[in-house]
Amino acid sequence: MKAFLSLALLSLASAVHGQDFIRQIQTVNNASVIYDLPVTSNEGSVTSKPLAADSAIFQLYTTVTANNTTTLKKLDEKTVGTYLPQVTVTALSEDPYYPPRTRADKPYGMRITVAGMSTAATVADYLKKVQVRRSYKLYDATTYATTYAATGASGTYADSFVFRENGTFTDNAILQRLPAERPTKAVGEESFTVYTHPDASATQSELAKATVTIWPVAEGSIQGIVAGKVYNYAPQDGSIILRDLYPKSVTYAQVYKGKQATGRVGTPVPATVLSYNTHAPQNAQLALSGLDALLTDDGDYTIEVLTITPFNGGAPELLANISFVLKRTIRSNGAIMTMD
Repeated sequence: MKAFLSLALLSLASAVHGQDFIRQIQTVNNASVIYDLPVTSNEGSVTSKPLAADSAIFQLYTTVTANNTTTLKKLDEKTVGTYLPQVTVTALSEDPYYPPRTRADKPYGMRITVAGMSTAATVADYLKKVQVRRSYKLYDATTYATTYAATGASGTYADSFVFRENGTFTDNAILQRLPAERPTKAVGEESFTVYTHPDASATQSELAKATVTIWPVAEGSIQGIVAGKVYNYAPQDGSIILRDLYPKSVTYAQVYKGKQATGRVGTPVPATVLSYNTHAPQNAQLALSGLDALLTDDGDYTIEVLTITPFNGGAPELLANISFVLKRTIRSNGAIMTMD
């Protein structure tokens, strides 16, 4: 097959440098042939080298320089060929944010669409099926002010799937499996990648891929207030420690009279209301100030820390709670007597 292909610039990053290039890989006479095609703009097209095989892989690379070291980073990959099916993979989540993300304790979904898969007897068997593999990459979450950068730890899970027919296949109940000591605190990403089937004589190539980011479950604690203690005045030294608040969330403390009861609606403590709409989880420390105006009577009181995220239908989720007793009224029983 002698032909040229005009390539759109795949999904090029916003900044393009002279060292960016598209790598063309194809197998000719059981040997890999590789061409690097320079990219000098973030729009337009690049003409490939002649296609001399049934398929070819096109990878988009950029060069990254840090600490006097230059490395290659692959930004995107596409495979084209005479009999290859058209495949799309879409990550699904309750959180509508893009790029897709979810929380470590919540399921996510993947939708795989396969079209144009040949059933002709003359077509090689490996072109009549595709393989799906699931992989992962871990992020750093060891420090309080973490940047959640990739740690370099990654891998591919042992299980894989094979699709032998056209259609759309959706699974909305996928649970993350990142290797973490505490599953609810797992941080990283999982990807589903569709490849040409590995029994192909050519290099196994990527047809489509989708990735979902996994963020940890938030946690909180109330400091400076002793559970069950009898206070003669509203606590003055309370504070809230918050970690891994979901990137899109509203978190606040509320107070109500009585023992702790799930689902109670209290009065928000104004100084504690936090709203985020960011890329990564957030940490915070807040003072529980202004309680005097909210604790009007003596009796049992409860403070709860709640967070609202795109999950659970928008219902608040409990992060921490503490109950105490307020007893400000002082009574004196006595009598005044005089003696002559």
